[in-house]
Amino acid sequence: MNYRVWKCILCFSFTVVLASNVHAALSPHAKLCGVELEDVKWTEGFWAEKFDLCRRATLPSVEAGLLDERNAALLVNLKIAAGLEKGNYRGSDWSDGDCYKWIEAMAYMYALTKDAELDRKMDYWIGVIAKAQAPDGYISTNIQLNPKKKRWEKVQHHALYNMGHLITAACAHKRATGKDSFLNVARKVADYLHTVFAPRPPELAWMDFNPSQMMALPDLYRVTGERKYLELADIFITMRGSAPATPEQGREKRHMGGTDQTQDRVPLRKETQAVGHAVTGTYLWCGAADLYMETGERAVLAALQRIWQSVSRRTYITGGACALHAGHSTRGDEVHEAFGADYELPNRTAYNETCANIGNAMWNWRMLQITGDSKHADVMETVLHNSGLSPLSADGRHFCYANPLAWDGRNGWPTKHYTEARWFVHSCYCCPPQVARTIAGLGRWAYSVSPDAVWVHLYGGNTLQTKLIALTQQSNYPWDGRVKITITQAPPKPCALKLRIPAWAERATLKVNGRSTAAKPGTYATVQRKWLAGDVVELNLPMEVRLVKAHPKVEDCRGRVAVVRGPVVYCHERPQDQASISLPSNIRLTPRHENGVTVLTGNNITLIPYFTWANHGPSFMEVWIPLSK
Repeated sequence: MNYRVWKCILCFSFTVVLASNVHAALSPHAKLCGVELEDVKWTEGFWAEKFDLCRRATLPSVEAGLLDERNAALLVNLKIAAGLEKGNYRGSDWSDGDCYKWIEAMAYMYALTKDAELDRKMDYWIGVIAKAQAPDGYISTNIQLNPKKKRWEKVQHHALYNMGHLITAACAHKRATGKDSFLNVARKVADYLHTVFAPRPPELAWMDFNPSQMMALPDLYRVTGERKYLELADIFITMRGSAPATPEQGREKRHMGGTDQTQDRVPLRKETQAVGHAVTGTYLWCGAADLYMETGERAVLAALQRIWQSVSRRTYITGGACALHAGHSTRGDEVHEAFGADYELPNRTAYNETCANIGNAMWNWRMLQITGDSKHADVMETVLHNSGLSPLSADGRHFCYANPLAWDGRNGWPTKHYTEARWFVHSCYCCPPQVARTIAGLGRWAYSVSPDAVWVHLYGGNTLQTKLIALTQQSNYPWDGRVKITITQAPPKPCALKLRIPAWAERATLKVNGRSTAAKPGTYATVQRKWLAGDVVELNLPMEVRLVKAHPKVEDCRGRVAVVRGPVVYCHERPQDQASISLPSNIRLTPRHENGVTVLTGNNITLIPYFTWANHGPSFMEVWIPLSK
């Protein structure tokens, strides 16, 4: 039997029984398959609290923001395009896409809560979107409502970004509700894009800037089985880099395309480094990873692995993946919101735009599905507990755009996106719905399955309920490293439980029904057996405080250390009139749990989790703290 066909059949039969996840089985070149939206429920502890905060506060705040006329993303544009209200287009060119991300977040939340009000809201706005859509399938209200703008006129109009997020939201809605209403809109969009881009018109080679459609189209293929959607994703990925700009264009017209800013100076399959806008880059690589999972094209995977190595030298300890607010690529192109060169990681001007940080996690989640390599789960977890969560205020209702690693009190410097306090509405509103959809759908990232195993990626109180195996996870992680997994429904045949042992977890211990087994850091510990209901797996990840030094080539961090406990990076936040501190190398820091988080105290100093800074009024802050001489 052909190997590719055999693997696909095996994965399909397994996941239908074990995880009830039909669409994941259609990825024959992924080692792992994701679980369904409703299979994982957070029950207690850290992520249960964040999920509840998202339901109670974050989703309502995003909705209120999208309805606020001061905001850059506005739902009213869809109503105007639908003929339900009168008015002119307002907001950013990418407003529609950010509205669709909010609907996607509601779909994830509905899958777990079955909240009838969420279902009603989705139905209402999907009806509006369907009326706003042009007869040929086109929809981007910034173009439709402005007679001075034409379709496919400028890359900065973000039409593909808008339509890509619509398709992704529609696939989430279909999975969460079983309804076809939004999916029908999405198919019309994708069919229209196929007619425009499948012929590969050379005049549109630079049209693709923020490529959300590259992830969306493989997802639509998985939901519908329509091969042309996957082929269109391949066309977009191949088109990017097919028409590089001249040196003069690269220096003078960074937004026009064909440069490192938009990752299209060099075709993806030949790229060797991470360059340019960090959101468009991570979205491109997410789409390419999705393409590889379906096609198995080795050149795509080889490129992604080369780029991943480059990113590892251009990423902050918090998982932030966007060093520069402005600068130049290593090939001389002007870039902004971008990766720097190797080890170019300034602290105060670290841009670390929220969508880029989460994009880094999204990409590593996909690379994890392809390879089963725990290093990708480690990056994903680092982002989730640090730079992916720092944009969200403690009350769940306010947000930030840039996530620097130091703050010196200069609000709005070097750009307006550096703010000392989180905001409710903003001139670029892409980040709030990005945070909301990530937290609402995070259960998908907690586990995977393969033909012979259940893989545990994230720790925290939850239940996993599939047709064949079910388990309960009890843990106060990341504040406590003890994890207890109890099998509540066992499969009839032996299978493996694979538990991620983070690379930092030296001296981790693992017991099955009280008997010790191996737990090597940076791997998945495998427990293979015939499980019985009531079997207990106990994992202990030592939560020792670590003082971490940066690579010696990182200039801003020389003579400094970062403090890390488990996956959580800490910072020193102090009033602006208080002197800075330094840390002795032998400092003893004691964990103390207060106000829902674990702080570290010692020698008249208190360090707080990085993601909680800027919740206490104007302050100074630093992650990399000077080391005492």
